[in-house]
Amino acid sequence: MSPAVSTSSAPPGALAQPSTPKPIRAPGGSLAAWGDMVAGIFDIAANKTEAAHFKGEFLLRAAGSFLLSEASSSGLRLVRSLETIHRGGVDGFAVRLQLSGAVEGRMGDAAVQCGDGGVLFIDLMQTLDLRVLADEAPASDITLWIPRGKILSALDDESLWHGFTLAGGAPAAAVIGGNLKLFAQQAERLTARELDGFLQGFVAMIGKAASPLFDRARKPLASFVSIRRHIDQNLRSPALDAEALARTFGLSRASLYRLFEPVGGVASYIRGARLNRAYQDIVATELSNRRIAPVAYRLGFKNLSAFNRLFKQTYGVSPGEARHRALHGLADIRPGGQPDPELSLGGWLRRLGKRSPET
Repeated sequence: MSPAVSTSSAPPGALAQPSTPKPIRAPGGSLAAWGDMVAGIFDIAANKTEAAHFKGEFLLRAAGSFLLSEASSSGLRLVRSLETIHRGGVDGFAVRLQLSGAVEGRMGDAAVQCGDGGVLFIDLMQTLDLRVLADEAPASDITLWIPRGKILSALDDESLWHGFTLAGGAPAAAVIGGNLKLFAQQAERLTARELDGFLQGFVAMIGKAASPLFDRARKPLASFVSIRRHIDQNLRSPALDAEALARTFGLSRASLYRLFEPVGGVASYIRGARLNRAYQDIVATELSNRRIAPVAYRLGFKNLSAFNRLFKQTYGVSPGEARHRALHGLADIRPGGQPDPELSLGGWLRRLGKRSPET
């Protein structure tokens, strides 16, 4: 039977104060409600039987520069196509610990499988089509969601890690998975600043733990990935534009435009990357004493009023409000209330830094 795909982009949800968060079952246990929580990241596919008997829970914690999710679900498909990438406007990286059950399918051009205790690396600017495999109980996972700027210094070339899997029982999987479980267990006892600091150190450690096992002979991906990385590392250059990129990479402007068409074009990507670098600097707990105006000026925004308007239009809050929220407590995202796409996983990742460059 053909799968029915839900592409809803507005999850019901409301922010709760940082008390003692517990896993929340989507209202009625419906597939649509669970899918709303991952809106902007995955399209959900399930046949009629899977949808009718769906069971799942989803809890998302936001602290500082990272998101930490605990999820479970019965069988379904998670799809991230080029259309999903373009529509969601989200960039970043994810490190997923499979607690129970398994996922299998394709990530980019490669077949992958990740079972109990395994760790899977996901690049949100690349495609995937994964099936969640559950037995009698739902499959479960803990996933750390990382703005791209926070992962660049940890991995030699993050573009090659999409679909890389550490098998359950491998020492590196035990190190990474054990830490993810510990963060999930202790998150409600930590302040936002404490959790953010621990997670920054953890991300730096990931490369140390996994890199020795990584197959460095893997074939590089499409030129888009290399060009995007170049952009992310040169955002302060006033000469960064389509003409300079075409010259640097030996491409025609038409070829360059075709590569960036799925993400809205070259100029749009550069502008979004600069804005989100500014966001990263503004909400970073270790940079909270830095004035906002110099952050904007260093990234090429010459008019502070125009920058503030663009920032609020993009993130829904002013730069000052974004900093205030980042410095005050954990935000738990739960189903309930009126639909709001900004309370989904995709909405929060956009806030934390879609197309975020290295910090």
